[in-house]
Amino acid sequence: MGRQLLKAKRFGILEAALALALLFIFLLSIGMGRYYIPLADVVKVLLGRTEDLSASVVAIISNSRLPRAAAAVFVGMALSASGVAYQAVFSNPMAAPDVLGAASGSACGAALGILLANSDLIIQLMAFIFGLGAVLLTLFLSKVVGKGKSTVIYLLLVGMVISALFKSGISIIKYFADVEDTLPAITFWLMGGLSNVKREQVSVVVPIILISLFFLLANKWKLNLLTFGDEEAAAMGVNVQRTRALVIIFSTLMSSAAISVCGLIGWVGIVVPHCARLLVGANNQRVLPVATLLGGVYLMIIDLLARMLLMVEIPLGILTALIGTPFFLWILFRGQILRGTE
Repeated sequence: MGRQLLKAKRFGILEAALALALLFIFLLSIGMGRYYIPLADVVKVLLGRTEDLSASVVAIISNSRLPRAAAAVFVGMALSASGVAYQAVFSNPMAAPDVLGAASGSACGAALGILLANSDLIIQLMAFIFGLGAVLLTLFLSKVVGKGKSTVIYLLLVGMVISALFKSGISIIKYFADVEDTLPAITFWLMGGLSNVKREQVSVVVPIILISLFFLLANKWKLNLLTFGDEEAAAMGVNVQRTRALVIIFSTLMSSAAISVCGLIGWVGIVVPHCARLLVGANNQRVLPVATLLGGVYLMIIDLLARMLLMVEIPLGILTALIGTPFFLWILFRGQILRGTE
């Protein structure tokens, strides 16, 4: 009993530390950039006390830095939390938003939006719809192929097919795109980034991410039961098919909304959940909130590096891959991957 209380206390301290780190880096990321803004001025703008500040400082924070920092926080949270959920549902340490076609579907929708309209709103809307549609199609076809059972293996196999289908769609769209204008825009979007994020885009996706996060956090105890297998979870009173479908749908809503804003940013949904497990163990009731906070911190740091490492901005997808792959290999060599999901 005493050991459990000590673990709960340490978990509370860790959550508080991550929340404070999230707040500090959020403020720091608003101030950092080619034009440095003191932290005191950032706080004044956020509090609405702008009387003694120049109009240019207020404009930079309100129109550029604040939406970008907010997008980094919520995208990092969404991708990390959806990664935890997918890994729990499939009992697979490599599960991520693309396992059922969400990422490739969103990318295909965005590429089609760039080809047809090249409007920020259209691109974001089509990325979200196609990402969600890809997963709903996977769920439907897996039930048809599995004759109503919709087991994990059918979900994974159909998800691979749907993902490949939308990736081929991206290739077709790129083939017909204008090589001087549209094709570079599609390629840059696919590399991921937050350089062109606008306040309106963030305001659209934040409610979707928050609602989805609330559902996952409210049902985080069920994620542990899903990892035990269908029979064990059903014996404990969980409607396995319904719970799995809802977790997948809300995780997809969240990840599709995130991808629609920032493009494809890989490895966040794989690496951050494993970092959380290294900190708190395999219990998803603790992994999910820690990974959510850690994901926001992680992506804000990556975004700061993307802005400030070189004279030109580095796409986020490149940095997350450069950092994520060696880290993942390190924890793989340590033998933590399989133990972290048992």
